[in-house]
Amino acid sequence: MRFKDKIVFITGGAKGLGKATAKAFLEEGACVAISDIHKEAVSKFNEEFQGKPVLAFEADITNYEEMEGALEKTIAKWGRVDVLFNNAGIVNPLIPSEKMKKVDFDKTIDVNLKGTFYVTQIFGKKMIEQKSGRIISVASQVALFGEKGFLPYSISKSAVMLMTRSLAYEWSRHGVTLCAIAPGFIKGGMNEGLVKKEIFVDYLSKRTPIGRMAKVEEFVSCILFLASEGAQYINGETITMDGGMTGYTPESLVDFITKGK
Repeated sequence: MRFKDKIVFITGGAKGLGKATAKAFLEEGACVAISDIHKEAVSKFNEEFQGKPVLAFEADITNYEEMEGALEKTIAKWGRVDVLFNNAGIVNPLIPSEKMKKVDFDKTIDVNLKGTFYVTQIFGKKMIEQKSGRIISVASQVALFGEKGFLPYSISKSAVMLMTRSLAYEWSRHGVTLCAIAPGFIKGGMNEGLVKKEIFVDYLSKRTPIGRMAKVEEFVSCILFLASEGAQYINGETITMDGGMTGYTPESLVDFITKGK
């Protein structure tokens, strides 16, 4: 078991990719704490993993005090946090930038950038105190070059990549290392709605040289690798996991939807 007796905290961990990652860490021997804004999902998580070494909190990553409370309760239970996985995030409504509403722009930045930094700072201070820790954040393939319709999302995820690089310079001397993953389209998670329609699965698969969307288990395996002892020298980097899609975008998703294909 790669993570026996390790303490892992996952934001947005009650469902989707976060939940799948939590389950994988548990199977590898870790104690897992998760936070999520969805009360019902948190309740179901507790029920499903009853008897396992888990903690689950209803908490919003944009609420500094709530996340401080989640850390305090995790420390009270297990005494430390070895891995933080910044998984929580949202995507903006997919529309051209000139039509983007201020409220949608602000919300995307608040969650994906501000919220991710808040949690990173809160947990990072504890990791600096304990002189060890690993922080992994979710960026995105669209953060590398941008894409029509994804402007706030692309900006926020690009900032997460820079934050990862910058904090690695600052915190590595304290024993705290950071990295990020920039996935392409995954057949699950926030894409769950899209992949229920075969036309979108076909479109997204054709945009990728490898010819398909990423599997949830491939994403989870990459996160566990980045958290493992064998990946500790990967520091400040963002690992792109997109099947070769980067720079290969013949048609944007917004244009595809607009054309009514």
